[in-house]
Amino acid sequence: MKNKISIGFIITSTFFFLLSSTLILLLFKSSTPLPDLHNEKFETKDEFIQLIHSKTHYGYKKYNIYPSITIAQAILESNWGNSKLTQTGKNLFGIKAGKGYKNKVDFMTNEFVNNKKIEVVQSFRSYDSYSDSIKDYTNLLGKAKRYEALRNCKDYKEQAMALYSCGYCTDPNYPQKLISIIEKYKLYEYD
Repeated sequence: MKNKISIGFIITSTFFFLLSSTLILLLFKSSTPLPDLHNEKFETKDEFIQLIHSKTHYGYKKYNIYPSITIAQAILESNWGNSKLTQTGKNLFGIKAGKGYKNKVDFMTNEFVNNKKIEVVQSFRSYDSYSDSIKDYTNLLGKAKRYEALRNCKDYKEQAMALYSCGYCTDPNYPQKLISIIEKYKLYEYD
């Protein structure tokens, strides 16, 4: 009699466990899915933001690179991950390749010379993953002497201005573009 009760209890418990697990899975499946950070895929702007944000902690802790700046630059430079450079070379930040850099791709880009916008062909760094792109960006801003002023900034607005004054970009409107993106999407909440 005890064996029949124990077996019945086990069967009933297993049935309710499977039923409740299935219901939980169905409920979570209907909600907005999180981005697949391992495979670095995204479908929405929010997923893109989360993907980039998930990889900004090291740069912030070690070099004081604000997550809002990293995310805003990735948005601006890669057009939300949709630019040809990003699609081809996983380059989220428009980082150019020097003569000795091996993994590179050539693209037409806009530069400002004497405050005039011109189109030029430039070589850009190419990466195997978005993680590699963010890692290289972090090392560039974190270690290069020319970006020392950027590492000493007290907020995202100062850091946006420092990117321009340190020579990261040639567009005189670049700092304001970054600040506008940060404020529109409330990226300062990640700092």
